Amino acid sequence: MLQYKNVLNYAIKPYSSLLFFNHKIVGILLLCITFIDPSVAISGIVAIICTIIFAHFIEVEESYLTQGFYIYNSLLVGMGIGYIYTFSLTTLVLIGTASILTFIVSFILNRLFSTLHIPILSLPFSLISSAIYLASIHYTALIETISTHHLLFDITLPLYLSGFFKSLGGIFFLPYNITGVLIFILIISLSRITALMALIGFYFGIHLHSYLIGSYTAALLDPYAFNYILVAIALCGVFLLPTIKNFFIAHIAIAISVVLTDALSILVHYFAIPVFTLPFNLTVMGFIFILSLIQYKEFNHYVKETPEESLFSYLNHIFRFGDSHVKISLPFSGVWSVYQAFNGKWTHQGEYKYAYDFVKLQEGKSYKNEGLYKEDYYCYGESILSPVSGYIVDARHDLQDNHIGEIDRVNNWGNYIIIKSDLGFFVEISHLMQYSLSVNVGEYVQENKIIAKCGNSGYSPEPHIHIQVQYLGVLGGFTQSFYFTELYQKNELIYNVILEQHDVVESVIQNKSISSRLLFILDDTYHYDVYEESKKVDTVIYKVQMNQYGEFYFGDNDSKLYFYHDKKQFYFYKYEGESYHLKMLFILAPRIPFINKKEIDYKDYLPAYLVRGRLSYMITGLLATVNQDIYKIEKSYQFSNDMVSSDLGSVELEAYKKGFKRIQYQHNNKEITLLSREELI
Repeated sequence: MLQYKNVLNYAIKPYSSLLFFNHKIVGILLLCITFIDPSVAISGIVAIICTIIFAHFIEVEESYLTQGFYIYNSLLVGMGIGYIYTFSLTTLVLIGTASILTFIVSFILNRLFSTLHIPILSLPFSLISSAIYLASIHYTALIETISTHHLLFDITLPLYLSGFFKSLGGIFFLPYNITGVLIFILIISLSRITALMALIGFYFGIHLHSYLIGSYTAALLDPYAFNYILVAIALCGVFLLPTIKNFFIAHIAIAISVVLTDALSILVHYFAIPVFTLPFNLTVMGFIFILSLIQYKEFNHYVKETPEESLFSYLNHIFRFGDSHVKISLPFSGVWSVYQAFNGKWTHQGEYKYAYDFVKLQEGKSYKNEGLYKEDYYCYGESILSPVSGYIVDARHDLQDNHIGEIDRVNNWGNYIIIKSDLGFFVEISHLMQYSLSVNVGEYVQENKIIAKCGNSGYSPEPHIHIQVQYLGVLGGFTQSFYFTELYQKNELIYNVILEQHDVVESVIQNKSISSRLLFILDDTYHYDVYEESKKVDTVIYKVQMNQYGEFYFGDNDSKLYFYHDKKQFYFYKYEGESYHLKMLFILAPRIPFINKKEIDYKDYLPAYLVRGRLSYMITGLLATVNQDIYKIEKSYQFSNDMVSSDLGSVELEAYKKGFKRIQYQHNNKEITLLSREELI
């Protein structure tokens, strides 16, 4: 049974979805704006109601209705009919039929297009509205209901402004100055990037169109110019991240939509059918398809409520965790040196440029004595560790190790092992010692398990470890870029590293004790007494909870601090709410490494919303589209004796149980301390 609250949510969401937002208040305000033309407003509401009733009648899962595109296409069809015809019993029948047909077509197209990773956008609306226009030629009962558009009120503006605002209002079949102004106010209050792209996209399209047709006035009066606005917003803020590169991509797309609009106008003129949003749909779908096919890096894979939030989420991720999911551990323990890195001057070239060669050095040399024998080399016979968890898909270890200075040109890779990681990429390690493999093909290995020993087989003039990440699990497959997840360099813990030649690195040994003390589970509850200077002023309770997506967080009333625990670290990644103490916990200890060293320094990057004021945050959102480093807020931390400390304060772990023992920081020139109670509730 549909609940009234859910029905209201389903009915409101399509309005904000038309502008690529997911905001209930914006949806309500846009609904109110449509009543400037009552016929359009009522027709849109009827279309939504008919769609929801039909979906419930055929028992469509409610989860489908939460996806706005299943309903907003019906909304557009309804408003389109209401714009042409005054609301009546005849139009009611037409709206009901058309909205249900639109819902069915939306369902079908979404299933078909999802295999190609293409959104259906408003294509169902364009198709069904065209069909309705053609069919209405035979409906004589509709002639008497053709709308004369009795607006409640409107405003007068110069043509160069009126063109923009009427086009913006035209997205809702309300091509009037007042609706455009009100909609623009809503947009700019929610997203400055969207507002800016709407303006720039529109006027770029207008100027290009006026240049092509020879009339600026005619271009401004084009009823389909709203397509330029939609293309600009979609390709620089929604489906693609709002960056400089995507700004230019969006403008190329706008130029294409200008030509498409004119071409389609001529094509459908014979049937007297409007172009609607067809240029927008074809242009954006085309770009999304080709960019997803080539795995374009600045694709917006996780669309947030606004372009600003999408950009910040992306920047938070790449600054803190790197811009690639391909990450591996060092394939050894101890201290080693990079002999050849990416794009190395010897063998790491072309399709094989993403690879590393490692050796061990002492006093600047990789060998002792004269280095005449392979046994003289410090790395020879050293254990090789699996850099990932996964299955062994191929291996060989019967080839002899070369004498120093000799190479095997026939068996270039020498003895090798190829591992398919749990994430789907392949890792090849080459030049292994003869008969040193300790695993078999088909066997599953855990990360850091000993799998072989360093040798000198294959095309290898001296003992070393060669490692590369490949697209395919075949010997000598083409390589792809990757990061090392964590390592020590110059007594600093560094994350997500691409190394250079001659870099000296040390592998990280995990401390399982720290990991176990941060392994929080659902319903764990922690009580803290809050002290201001030495006076107790409050008590707070943090409870481990989980949202519908399986994300864990510390909850304090309506405040949420999201965290994640993996094999190597514990970190916070998102904060929502008003709890200052929880926010400070994120700032003081954004990442806690599971390391087996008494003291180590490391750096992390804080999300801007944690440390910047509202105005500064808004300005950052705009500037970060031009220079992403503006968003970067780097902080230095030290982990020592179970305590994370910085110039901002400190967080101390419990010694023998889970949780944080002490949280300490300065606020308004007063020392604030949160002390854990003895018992775990």
